Amino acid sequence: MKNIKDYNIEELKEELKSLGEKPFRAEQIFKWLYVDKVKEFDDMTNLSLELREKLKENYSMCNYNIIKKQESSDGTKKYLFDVLDGNAIETVLMQYHHGKTICVSCQIGCKMGCKFCASTGIKFVRSLTSR
Repeated sequence: MKNIKDYNIEELKEELKSLGEKPFRAEQIFKWLYVDKVKEFDDMTNLSLELREKLKENYSMCNYNIIKKQESSDGTKKYLFDVLDGNAIETVLMQYHHGKTICVSCQIGCKMGCKFCASTGIKFVRSLTSR
């Protein structure tokens, strides 16, 4: 199943046309995904029931689930996300005197060796892609 979030607005317009829908629906879908941050196609209430069914049949939203969250005494927060294929990635939010820094995994497993990150201890599997 294709991830609807993999498409830019122009690509989504083409996808919708191939489903027999009006291309302007892509803008509505983008608003639902990136402004309203809905997690289900059924929540896109200004789309017809028929279109929502087509979306559910043809696309996923690829919403990652938090497997584990940890917070240290210095305010550092770690999140472990299930990437829906049996693998996981880690994201770390660190607080410093000058502001916050975030480290977001772009790979499953990592070769960088950062001491704060559990991904270092995981064998490199693959880089993440939007597709």
